[in-house]
Amino acid sequence: MRIINIIKLIWSEDTMSDYILTYSKIKFNPLEPVFEDINIKDIAHALSLMTRANGHFKHFYSVGQHSINCCKEAKKRGYSKRIQLGCLLHDASESYISDLTRPVKQNFREYFVIEEKLQGLIFQTFGLEDLSEYEIKKIKDIDDSLLYYEFQALMGERIFEKTPYIAMEHDFSLKDFKIVENEFIYIYRFLTRNNRVYSSVGIDGCKKGWVAVSITDDDFEIKIFDNIESLCSRYKESNLIIDMPIGLPENISDIRPEKEARKILGTRSCCVFNTPCRQAVYEDDYDKANKINKEILEKGLTMQSFSIFNKIKEIDEFLNKNPNYKNKIVESHPEVCFAMLNFDGKNPVPIIENKKSKEGMNKRLDLLSKYYDKTEEIKSIIFSNPTLKNMKDDIVDALCLAVIGKLGLENGFKTIPENPMKDNKNIIMQMVYADLDYFEIAD
Repeated sequence: MRIINIIKLIWSEDTMSDYILTYSKIKFNPLEPVFEDINIKDIAHALSLMTRANGHFKHFYSVGQHSINCCKEAKKRGYSKRIQLGCLLHDASESYISDLTRPVKQNFREYFVIEEKLQGLIFQTFGLEDLSEYEIKKIKDIDDSLLYYEFQALMGERIFEKTPYIAMEHDFSLKDFKIVENEFIYIYRFLTRNNRVYSSVGIDGCKKGWVAVSITDDDFEIKIFDNIESLCSRYKESNLIIDMPIGLPENISDIRPEKEARKILGTRSCCVFNTPCRQAVYEDDYDKANKINKEILEKGLTMQSFSIFNKIKEIDEFLNKNPNYKNKIVESHPEVCFAMLNFDGKNPVPIIENKKSKEGMNKRLDLLSKYYDKTEEIKSIIFSNPTLKNMKDDIVDALCLAVIGKLGLENGFKTIPENPMKDNKNIIMQMVYADLDYFEIAD
């Protein structure tokens, strides 16, 4: 009893006793919520950090990831975008009031009143206040189905006697919370058609600095930047994928994705360079850098790798000065992505023709046109502009990454390796690509 009184005393003196401070610094009153305080970024951020099953699954699996899976299940079942959005937001109230385990919740009836009021306001904020009983039933059915398969995958338990219907396999793996947060926001924008800001940006290094190809559902942009900071400033709300090593090894036990990427590319594996160690990247002299890399990673450096040290270093310095961009800018490899887009139903198929040849370039652009309907328009702009034509290889690589980003945000991302390590600066050492298992390409 004494402990309870002490807690009450502390709480009564707390200046935040009437509100919570959200991720975007909004003073939010969960008991008397108002429209203007509901923020999709707060919802996405909080849900990506909240665990399902009160933390008793075999690894961290967030409410945000659950919500995304529910939304994808609705899409796979052919349900309307309203139901998909309802699935994405069905647990959104938990971002402001958390959740209680079912046995406890049943003894706190007032919680249901608070939850219903807040969830109703959230639905109303996002245009779902008139969900029909039919739509609500569909959302609950999907929620229950995912609950069953989550417990089966993450606890080895069957919680219902009857196995519920599921339309697709879902990703219950451990995922970085920032990836989940970004995917949640993108899906929201896609479903509400509120994604007129730049959404998916592919980035590649070029002689003039950096080339970025930005695509949305209805527009695109090709721009050249002197430095990565100005590029990120322009596209700070976007999904960013770059063709440059990020996440640098500092010892022999740090595992990068190059080895697995080479297996995917087969005879084209030569286009995947070894990533230097961080200690070598900060050396300006090739011989010194080569010696350091041999000592630390037991591998020498090619001159081709050394030639992009300034770009690798620029990215590394930017991420360490701007930690909010760590794991927001993610690495991929265009040739790996082309192979994934060229999937034959069983395996990725690399494009063996060199991209510098006319045939190789056309094959890559033809492939991209199956996934992005403005590819031909971009091709026309590139080849009609002498400056862009001289950079066509870099631009097409950046376009490929932008397309992969758009598809990944719609359908989910996968990584090489499947369970990537983080480097000493907490940056994930990975190459990302889109999960295309359920994506239907254009005829």
